[in-house]
Amino acid sequence: MYPADDRLAAALLHLALVPADRPLPLVLEQVAGLAADALGGRPALSVTVLGVDGGTTVGTSAQVAAELDQVQYRAGSGPCLEAVATGRMLVVEDTAHDPRWPELARAAAAAGLRSVLSVPFPTARPASGGLNVYLQLPVGAGGEPRERAELLARLAAARVADSHLVTRLSEQAVNLQQALDSRAVIDQAKGILVERFRLTPEQAFAALARVSNRTNTKLREVAERLVDTGEFPTA
Repeated sequence: MYPADDRLAAALLHLALVPADRPLPLVLEQVAGLAADALGGRPALSVTVLGVDGGTTVGTSAQVAAELDQVQYRAGSGPCLEAVATGRMLVVEDTAHDPRWPELARAAAAAGLRSVLSVPFPTARPASGGLNVYLQLPVGAGGEPRERAELLARLAAARVADSHLVTRLSEQAVNLQQALDSRAVIDQAKGILVERFRLTPEQAFAALARVSNRTNTKLREVAERLVDTGEFPTA
């Protein structure tokens, strides 16, 4: 086994041990470090998600990766967008000689980055996101350097996808809990108004909503103030 193969094997082993519940930026930093060990240079990584308004970068290991993503978003094309849209890995072997995305090639070359690998997240459905790996060295047309880069990028994308999913699920859980908490305090406030002013629950909610609109205050905050202080403006 060649030294390069040893480094790749070690990187893949450590990659498999990256915890999925680690925050996405930390995962990207760790993966970038492993990519540097295996491929050389100082790779810059980012995660692109594709929505109705186009691409968005939700995490990076280096600011330059976000900047190169933005070049592609503004142009409306690039490997990061096409990889997510098509579900196929896109590779720029050498930014100095790739004619497909001239805006990206110029920006990457100016930043000292010579190759790009964009890998969609593995999924049975159309990919919603992908991993972008910007490298300082060209990976070349075929051969071992490109094969090593592609293998590492594919496995890294799977690990980053797990982290991104865990992050999204955690955010959804927090949002759900906040919604439940809001409903509980609003129900408490409605109960106070029902008892104090002999209103129906519907009338109590309408009264809270009127104060919210008149004072430009969130409905939950109006309800919390009433529950905490007992004060409710009637004018």
